[in-house]
Amino acid sequence: MSRNPDLLRCEFLGVTLRHDERAIDRAEPALLLARSGEAYGLNRLEYADDGATLSGPNGSELVIRAGQTATAGVTSLGFHEGLTRITGILEEVFGGEPPDALWIEDLTLIAVWDTEEPDGARLALTNDILQLDEERLALVSGDDPTASHGLRIWRKLDDGALDVALEPMHAEPSRLYLRLVYSQDDPVADLSAVCDRAESVNEYLRGALADFVQTRASR
Repeated sequence: MSRNPDLLRCEFLGVTLRHDERAIDRAEPALLLARSGEAYGLNRLEYADDGATLSGPNGSELVIRAGQTATAGVTSLGFHEGLTRITGILEEVFGGEPPDALWIEDLTLIAVWDTEEPDGARLALTNDILQLDEERLALVSGDDPTASHGLRIWRKLDDGALDVALEPMHAEPSRLYLRLVYSQDDPVADLSAVCDRAESVNEYLRGALADFVQTRASR
């Protein structure tokens, strides 16, 4: 089965940043919610001992802690919508004065690729990508003809490491589920550098990883 690159869609983008601890006034998250909650899909606020969590019905979330800030959400319009939303809310959290150094604890991009075949994702991974023959398939799957298989990839990217997972979506077996998680031990200078790393992850998804998935596509 061919795999149409136009059907590869980013559906979630999130980032967790560590930084030097900073004092958080209880009024800060409340003011942020009142000022920008609607724009970022946030309508709930819960306080914690050292910060707060803002969340919304569509999966958007912002977690503010003394030494950590995380934000994530569903990206109905794709990667760049998600990146604009994440950077926008982080800029508001830091008030134009980000900490001296930021550590990318994780930067997660989740995408799905619709094969337009009822069992397309499982067959694509088993037959084309992993190329499991009958003997090897029997060893790992026994006599279950519906068993599904996935693939994990670990590699360096920029100054950090990338963990990639490919597997069929169990709820929608026509779709491939792709999860890319980037992390970096060394600090980055500012939010612009965080955006650069996110762009690199998206470029890897759309470039090398997409080419890899398509190379063995059945004609």
